[in-house]
This record gives sequence, C-alpha cells and structure tokens, in this order.
Amino acid sequence: MNLRELEIFRAIMQGGSITEAARILGISQPAVSTALRHAEDRLGMQLFRRDHGRIEPTPEALSLFPEVEMLFQKFHAIQTYAEHLRGTHAGFLSLAATPTLSYAYVAGAITRFRRSRPNVHIMLDVTNTRRIVELATSRQIDLGITANPLTDSDIATEDLVTAELVAVMHKEHPLAKQRVVKPKDVQGYRLITNAHHSLYHILEQIFRRSGVKLDITIDVNHNLTTCLLLQSGDAVAIVDPWMPRALFPDLVRRPFRPKVEIRARLLWANTRPRSRLAEAFLGELRQHVAAVTSDACACG
Repeated sequence: MNLRELEIFRAIMQGGSITEAARILGISQPAVSTALRHAEDRLGMQLFRRDHGRIEPTPEALSLFPEVEMLFQKFHAIQTYAEHLRGTHAGFLSLAATPTLSYAYVAGAITRFRRSRPNVHIMLDVTNTRRIVELATSRQIDLGITANPLTDSDIATEDLVTAELVAVMHKEHPLAKQRVVKPKDVQGYRLITNAHHSLYHILEQIFRRSGVKLDITIDVNHNLTTCLLLQSGDAVAIVDPWMPRALFPDLVRRPFRPKVEIRARLLWANTRPRSRLAEAFLGELRQHVAAVTSDACACG
C-alpha cells in the first residue's frame, strides 16, 4: 500500500463508511472505493466486508489500523518538525567560542534565543581559537566566535563587534584615578597580559616607541584568571574589554593609549552555507551584543 492508500484506509476506519471517508478527505465516494479496491488487490486480502452498502473491517484491518495510526502520528510529527525548522523553532545548533566571549556575549544570547525556541538543542564548545578553526573547517560547528585575526582560506569571517584594549586594575590601585593609562604609567607596577595573543607584538611596538620596556610579570592566556589576580590590588593588566562588569565589581578599567583595536569575529566553513537556525541565532547574538556593549568590559 502506498501512502495515499493508507490515508484512505485510515479515513474509512475513522469514519466508519465510504461516504464519511470521502467527506474527511474531500474527495468523491467512487475515488475512495476505487483506491480501496486497489489497496486490497495489492495486499492480496480483503480489508472490509461489504453488506448492502455497509462495510465492516475485517480482523486483518483491525490489526493493521493501530500500525497505520502510529505511522500517521509520526508523519504529522515530521511535518510539524519541518515547519519548526522552517521557522527556526527546532533543530540542532553547534557553536564554539573563546572563554571571554562566551561570558561576555554568547551565554546571554543563547538564553535569549531559547526563550522563544525551547525545542532547539544547542551545543557550545568553549575553547581556544585554534580549536575553533579546526571545528569550523571540519564542519563540526555552525558558528565560531573568537577575537583573534584569521587568515585560513577555508574559513569565512564576519565582524561581530569592535573594541579596544584596556588597562584593568583594582579600584584602590593608584592608576584607577587616571582617565587614561599609557605605557609610562605602568612602570613600577606588576603587569599582567597575554604574551601569546596575536596583538602582543603591537603592544610591544607601542611600549618601545614610548621608550618603556614591556616587562610582563605574569603571562596569562585567560581573562578570568587575570581578573582573579588583579583582586590583590597591586597589579595592572592590559587585556581585551569583554569580561562582564558584574563578575568583578571591585575592578575598574581605563582606556589604554595609544589605542589598540581588537575585533570579535564570527567564523564558519566557507564550504558550508549558514543554516536558517544559525542565521536566526546570529540575529539574536547581534541584538544581545548591541544591548550589553556599554556594560561589557575586561573585568568590571
């Protein structure tokens, strides 16, 4: 039996007659009768007994009906799921982001996104930029979010937000009284930064031109740890500006000059077009970034 014949069989069982089945399906009675005969011929057995214009299901029909019902329930579930996919209300979304950008933007965007899409399953891998690139090029994620510049030919990128490196310190630190912090200002204080960051060489050039040695006391590649180290009060850090303020209320940031621009970027495999679900999440992410940009900072 094909799907149409199964549909007609189901309608007859539900309606109890050829006439009612025709009404349910919106087709003529002869069309129902003809389809039923074809189905019985194809099966090689009778599904209904005819008696003076009335039909009665055979034991075989009664046994078959629950299976057909389960089939149509699954079919309707697939239809509903497909409609949800079209409307980006169901499906699977895989993301990867660096730790700081996860705290600053991605976690909040996921929370907002799932409020209207509770049936969407999301996987977020919090990792480093190299791993994010690997996941994207192998098409294991829909979107990656990182702050490092990328030159991989297999990767497509798009800017998410632009910011500047900042100086961060405890609110009782002497530099907290200044409006901006320059290389000469950090002399004599313990300096924390990430010597392996792609912008380190720019920072090194700025210090050299200012006649100041870039003397890093602690080299840290994770802003959360940097912020914990700053709680002691006698150090200053030059870092990206994306650690949420509320996590470290005793820390303050000041603009670092000369200005060093940094960008958070989206990335995905250029051989894999973004799905409708990924596009919908990206829209939510951009709205969330716009909403929190004024409050997001390196540590507070």
